[in-house]
Amino acid sequence: MKLGLFLLLVSLALEAQGPVPRLAPDLKIVEASGKATMLSAFRGRVVLFAFISTQCAHCQRASTVFEQLSHEFRDHLQVAEVAFDQDADTTVFAKRFGLSFPVGIGTSEVAHDFLGIARGERLGTPQVVVIDRSGVIRAQSERLGSPILQTYDYLRELLKALIKLQVTR
Repeated sequence: MKLGLFLLLVSLALEAQGPVPRLAPDLKIVEASGKATMLSAFRGRVVLFAFISTQCAHCQRASTVFEQLSHEFRDHLQVAEVAFDQDADTTVFAKRFGLSFPVGIGTSEVAHDFLGIARGERLGTPQVVVIDRSGVIRAQSERLGSPILQTYDYLRELLKALIKLQVTR
């Protein structure tokens, strides 16, 4: 592995909330239509995943960045989100921001459990997670959020590095 990529991954692990790298827990993403997809179904692709609140301005901006990246890396990247705000209308949210990726509905308990953060702890949104092709979390927002994991330039470079990374398991 190239030294630059290695240092990038190490720095991301140090910034993360939970222990990173670690195997991503499986999660059922249930869209408003009732369509359900397991996160593990995306294995073999890099995954950009976020827990969001549909009313959060940061989440709305991040979702548009994620949409851009999903088109740029369409052959190698899967983007998905789960909204955990009460009464979230993910259909309206996805339409309003032109999202082509799955946006599911969940609870804060599901988010806390997936992220490895104690229930009851306040979460900043969006909570962004980047998962490599073998299902290992390589980057995760800090508990109160990580603005850098919402920026196009930073995510683009991270995704490019993970797409090039040869996965051995």
